[in-house]
Amino acid sequence: MATLLYTIFGITAGASLHCAVRREISPCTCAPHETFPNTIVVTCERMETFTQVVDALQDRFQMDAAIWLKITHSQLEDLEARAFWEMNMHVKNLRLNFDNLTHLPESTFYNMSRTEFLSLSDNNLELIPAQIFTHMPMIGTLDIARCRIQHIRSGDFKALKMLRHLLLASNEIKRIDMGAFPPTIVNLHIGRNNLSSLNGTLRHLNELKLLFINSNNLTTLEDELPPASPNLILAQFNRLRALPQSFRNLPLDSLYLYNNELRTFDGILKTATKLQRLYVSHNYIEYLAEDEFQEAENLEELQLGCNHIRAINGSLLPIKNLRSANFTVNHLTEFSLKEIRGLDKLRILDLSYNQIDKLTGRMDNLVEPDSLIVELRLEYNLLRSLDGNLMGLNRLRILNLSNNRLQNISPDDLIGLEELEHLDMSFNQLKTLDDTFKTYLPSLQLLNASYNLLTEMKNDFHGLPILCMADLSNNNISIISKDLVANTRCSNHGVPNKLEILLQENPVLCNESLTDLVTIMEEQHARILGVAHCIVPQEIALENPMILPPLPLLPKIVQKPVSIVPNSIMQPPPSIVQVIVPSPVVLPVAVAQPLISATSTVASTTVAATTTPRPPEETTTESLIMSILSTATEVPAEVQKVTEEVTTTTVRSLGVVSELPSTPQPQVIVQGFHEMTHQLIPEPEEPPETLQDEGTPPERLQGN
Repeated sequence: MATLLYTIFGITAGASLHCAVRREISPCTCAPHETFPNTIVVTCERMETFTQVVDALQDRFQMDAAIWLKITHSQLEDLEARAFWEMNMHVKNLRLNFDNLTHLPESTFYNMSRTEFLSLSDNNLELIPAQIFTHMPMIGTLDIARCRIQHIRSGDFKALKMLRHLLLASNEIKRIDMGAFPPTIVNLHIGRNNLSSLNGTLRHLNELKLLFINSNNLTTLEDELPPASPNLILAQFNRLRALPQSFRNLPLDSLYLYNNELRTFDGILKTATKLQRLYVSHNYIEYLAEDEFQEAENLEELQLGCNHIRAINGSLLPIKNLRSANFTVNHLTEFSLKEIRGLDKLRILDLSYNQIDKLTGRMDNLVEPDSLIVELRLEYNLLRSLDGNLMGLNRLRILNLSNNRLQNISPDDLIGLEELEHLDMSFNQLKTLDDTFKTYLPSLQLLNASYNLLTEMKNDFHGLPILCMADLSNNNISIISKDLVANTRCSNHGVPNKLEILLQENPVLCNESLTDLVTIMEEQHARILGVAHCIVPQEIALENPMILPPLPLLPKIVQKPVSIVPNSIMQPPPSIVQVIVPSPVVLPVAVAQPLISATSTVASTTVAATTTPRPPEETTTESLIMSILSTATEVPAEVQKVTEEVTTTTVRSLGVVSELPSTPQPQVIVQGFHEMTHQLIPEPEEPPETLQDEGTPPERLQGN
């Protein structure tokens, strides 16, 4: 989670500026600002009195130096006895946070006409301190978040003619009087309050660009917004039942409406020509009209997961710039690849957690078959076969078919997927992979066929020349041919490595010829890993851990075919003995299954990883906005575009380190809005109790 910062934008430049040495202003400290020239940051923490602050800083700085003064976690009960003007310095930025303030005496703020930023957050204020604003007319950013304010009065901000950024989040606001907000406001944050109505207070804010109204009790936005703004609206976690008609004319760039009660778009977004990001997961949308996004050709990210959608109806076809589309956890029963015909910028398509039992519309039959999709998620559906319908997705790199009902993979199903790197077919009903060697997959590195009904492996890897990880665990494999890896040599970015074959809970590990098989595989640059139930555990010092000495065998346990159940409830059995080599193993998230680390003894502990979906931890959308307001005097006009990053998860156990490239979770993927700083911003998140992480994870399987 990103820590919330409130600063003001300024010119990027800076030279070192003299700062009083520590003993001169003790117990306060100071340092030149790293970015802004002629600026000193002064910090006073855990002060016993305000008099102590004034005495420590009085006449210590030249008047031409801009001072950013922060007084936090202090006792300021004598605030009325002294004043800031007594310090004889130019306080440009003033922060009074975590000081248990209940009121602010007007006399303390006399002659503060040069102050541009004021933060009073994290105190016990019950009213807006309007009396001090007459002495601080230049304030451009005002932060009164996380206090106890319940009512915004009509005259509270009357003296602030320059106010542009106003933060009132995480208070107890129930009522806002008409005309309470100055018309100069550009960014307004009133999220996490108790508002059931906006009371028409925003209609005159024609300069408004960013509006945060998340986590309130709003049921409608009809007739509540100014006619030509804002560009970005965060209204997640409310009770909105319909889109307001004013959305037809707003220059919306980003719209966050997840966790509401919407049932339809009602054609309101047809003319949203500037819309780039639309997040409407966790609602009750049932239907998409064919012309739903008729003129929304600039839409890049569409998140509609966790709704009740039964058909897409060609609604995506006009969105020529679409890059990511997410329909996870809906009611789709069939999907035709014609739904994405002509969307040559689409990279990620998530259809997981539906009831799709049939794919149609193979791409090689279309006029424009050269699809650029790099990731296709079809896990947790009802597919029994692919019928060659993936043909034509020749740029595909990640394909997830896990947790379906697939009984066979034919050569036509994977033909042409020459850039495919990760293939997950786990938790299906596959009895053989024989046809995979008839299909040439020159880029495939990671194969997961665990929890199927496989019985033997002969030439299955012959079409996989650079395979590095094959998870065949929890099958019924009793035969592995010595020629299995004859045509395969693991290669990571052109560097030769060993092919790791996971055989956890397969009868082949109980075979008397296992030692010979391990030796042959090692000679062919492959390594077998797994756990058997059929051998009595013994502690044996191994000179060469690559090959285990013969062990006394018990009668072979007859294994039953593995039941096909979701990873979330499938647990690995306790380990008794293992055949494994202590070496780093590269695994994708999709392949993560029970992995055993080698030690000097035969018996050891199992590390289990599953593909059970979980909500991602992300930096919040709103924390970005707050960080924006922290370092500038002007807000840029344009919003930056987010790019996606692949993160890795490291699992360590007894010396074995597995780098797990993170793939998107089944939850709807939500990218954060792209704001004024030059940073990559993740998607919004569940708002915690403090404003530092204001926002919500839009794609939890359970709503708020």
